[in-house]
Amino acid sequence: MRSLIKNPLLKAAVAVLSIGAMAFAATAAANTITIYRNNLDTVDARSQIHQMAPNAKCERGGSPKAFRFRLGPKARECFYRVPMVGQNMQVTGIARIFKSTPRKVLKRAYAGVSLRQARDGSRYQLVVWPHTRRYGLRKVQPSGAIDNFGSRKAGNIVRGPGLANRITLRAFNGPNGGAQIVGFVNGKKVAAARDDQGNSLVGRDTSFSIGSKQSARGAIGSFVDIRVAIPDPY
Repeated sequence: MRSLIKNPLLKAAVAVLSIGAMAFAATAAANTITIYRNNLDTVDARSQIHQMAPNAKCERGGSPKAFRFRLGPKARECFYRVPMVGQNMQVTGIARIFKSTPRKVLKRAYAGVSLRQARDGSRYQLVVWPHTRRYGLRKVQPSGAIDNFGSRKAGNIVRGPGLANRITLRAFNGPNGGAQIVGFVNGKKVAAARDDQGNSLVGRDTSFSIGSKQSARGAIGSFVDIRVAIPDPY
């Protein structure tokens, strides 16, 4: 695990102070500076990650080298907070959804990363569905309504169940308040959009998750190599 600051609470504070007062004219080719990295391969590294609302039944554990979890009864999505908060952020994680997931759940299960997440569930989110080789870039409103910025099959870009998918979500504000949202899967840019209502999301949390539109009971997967970055220059 590597970061610019060792104490995770100080990392979060620096992120808020550094990011909150800045506006960026960001493009899909914008450079970034990594301010937090967690390989999730030790007990201490995984202890920095905590479940966030909704309070779904989520079972952690089972792997000494990754952050593994399984969704329990009535769970549709299990979110885990990364200890970095802010508005203009980029988050990356390497996700797997295991083949041991019940088949009917595996068909619809996705892994995702989110930015600007609030307690009401609103957020920007990039997800991949390994079984159908699809991706989705979206904005989730406080009501739960979803604004799709891009959702389609991606050929061989999205890898299937049991295989690793590196997913990256970027949300940088422009000088006029709109947000530039960009999604990458396994190093390939798959979708980009401008959200003129970029300031409507009041949340500042960063998370990763596994979920499904319907019940995801029994879905099991893992994340490793979580990274958070901010724009460069800043």
